[in-house]
Amino acid sequence: MTAAKWLGAAYIFYLGIKFLRSKPSTGAEATLDGSSEGVRQTPREAFVIGFMTNATNPKATLFFLAVFTTLVSAKTPLPVQMLYGLWMCLVNAAWFVLVSVALSTAAVRQRFLRASHWFERVMGVLLIGFALRLVFVA
Repeated sequence: MTAAKWLGAAYIFYLGIKFLRSKPSTGAEATLDGSSEGVRQTPREAFVIGFMTNATNPKATLFFLAVFTTLVSAKTPLPVQMLYGLWMCLVNAAWFVLVSVALSTAAVRQRFLRASHWFERVMGVLLIGFALRLVFVA
């Protein structure tokens, strides 16, 4: 668990630094207009691709492993551990549904892309703080 905590904290710290170094969009990404050009997908295909992308993402696994090391100890009862896992799955699913619905609107997507570097910088500060807390407090 200690090795997992240190590995997770190091990775979260690394991500925080990467986010802090985020630069404003070049403008090419911000011109997305929601037109029908490009690959057409059914809602089912889009769901499967999105789900598999996140489910097989090693960054997500390391992130949740790091979070779990702050909540779960050897003395945590199995039903509580299962509740933590279920809760994290539900919150994660709700977040991705919210993001996909919000960003499926071209105007919202354009505004977000123009300001995304600020979101990434704030997230970088939060991730660095979380990593430091994980190492020095937990």
